[in-house]
Amino acid sequence: MLNDNCRGMKSSEWLKNIFSVAYYLMIIGWILLFGFLLYAIFISPGDILEILHDAEEFKIKSKNALYSSLTYELLSSAVWIYILYLFKNLMKELISGPLFTKLQIASFKLIGQLIILITIVDAISIFVFKVMFNGRLELNFDLFNFWFVIGIGLFLIFLSQIFNQARVMKQENELTV
Repeated sequence: MLNDNCRGMKSSEWLKNIFSVAYYLMIIGWILLFGFLLYAIFISPGDILEILHDAEEFKIKSKNALYSSLTYELLSSAVWIYILYLFKNLMKELISGPLFTKLQIASFKLIGQLIILITIVDAISIFVFKVMFNGRLELNFDLFNFWFVIGIGLFLIFLSQIFNQARVMKQENELTV
């Protein structure tokens, strides 16, 4: 039993709201992670080491391992926040503005490229961190999630090409009228 406001809301509005909520939650998470890094550097790295000692991905046993893993997570999270920011702006543009603009085409392409890039870099960094911190060669990541996220990135790049073709057709159609 959704109220009248929810029933009237388009799926595009829901999607825009989901991207907005995810964006702001990621920013809050990033700030907390940044706080962990500052706490580890300036106050007590031992406390953070104790919390992260039994991490699932790899064992963090030294200050350098802690600093490098937290710094990498900050950088990776920043890229994901930027991707969500681009998605949020793209949804606003798609809902309110005309379709098939150069900005929309460039946004789809950039988001797809960034998703592919950060997914590959994340997989490589997990592999490298496991080798460095666990002292053993281990290739263990979820292939389904990896390829699914890569597929989403490729789909967005493909969508940018479709939007570009539609933009060209729209321009040709406007010239013939």
